[in-house]
Amino acid sequence: MSKMDEHPSVINYYKKRSAAGAAVGAGKPGVLSAAWLREVCREAGADDSGFVGIGSPYLSGEKDDILARFPRTKSLISIVCRMNRGAIRTPARSVSNLEFHHTGDRVNEVARRIVSILEENGIWALNPPMGFPMEMADFPGNIR
Repeated sequence: MSKMDEHPSVINYYKKRSAAGAAVGAGKPGVLSAAWLREVCREAGADDSGFVGIGSPYLSGEKDDILARFPRTKSLISIVCRMNRGAIRTPARSVSNLEFHHTGDRVNEVARRIVSILEENGIWALNPPMGFPMEMADFPGNIR
């Protein structure tokens, strides 16, 4: 055994990797357990979540754009964070606007936490911003 194998950081890395494999693996290498992933989303603060594989026919119109930005994509996660009803139902636009902004910030934070947890478990991930992307000019056919 090399000295590197005995280093605490290396030992910790392999312990985490082994534990993550058991938790996320669903019994197959490279396959995530939907139950584990849903729990990750809940722990990160999402009120609900859903998952879809990149090969889904429902993503056929989006697949090329997704893979151009993140070629490692295997699945997508959609998260939901609740808004306060009263703030959305009020005729006062300033109150509704503030609620949208606060919830948008929360969505970004939750997504960031999910990515951090996935990365800690050796899973490549990224989260785009909740709002409009700065790259809107790249999607002329999608702006309506």
